[in-house]
Amino acid sequence: MQPDENGSDIESQVLISGDVQNPQFIQGGIQPQTMMIDPMTGLPQNVIIMEQPSSAPQVVGIFVIIYGAIGVLGSALGLLGSALLSEIDDDLAGDYSLYLIAFSFVGMAIAVVTIIAGIQIKNRQGKGVHLAWAAIAVNFIIGAAQQVALPAELADPSGLGQAINIGLNIVCNAICGLIVAIPLMVTGSGMDDSKLF
Repeated sequence: MQPDENGSDIESQVLISGDVQNPQFIQGGIQPQTMMIDPMTGLPQNVIIMEQPSSAPQVVGIFVIIYGAIGVLGSALGLLGSALLSEIDDDLAGDYSLYLIAFSFVGMAIAVVTIIAGIQIKNRQGKGVHLAWAAIAVNFIIGAAQQVALPAELADPSGLGQAINIGLNIVCNAICGLIVAIPLMVTGSGMDDSKLF
């Protein structure tokens, strides 16, 4: 085998195109080309199969960003609702209005963290998935705390409504956690090995 002027073997610069019997030599490096494979002989030597990386991280990342943006808007509406509640009923507005304001600010912070996680997932960073899981867990805790903090005038006396809301919160957050995990489960996603914890 003769080395070329760069000192590398000519065989390392061969990519088979057309059929197996007629290889094409490409000077200056290997260029990707289509090839026909003879089922009797299989793949020839020195063939590199290159797959396109999966688009799952980009799709999931965009969905997480949109979810975070909706969370920011929802938290802003929560702040507006707490202000309206204090104008409608002073008795009801006392402590619960402060709770609503606090929950809205925490929800807005979670939504911003969710947007950051979505950007990291879109950029194929594994720590973005972990950050999104952490945001989902905190969001569940805040949602459950909000149900427990409902004043007696707004809560179901039997407690069934609050239990149903907490159960729905568990199901929705579990589904969100599974959707966020899709980039880690898909082969060829190109996610890096970075971790949040």
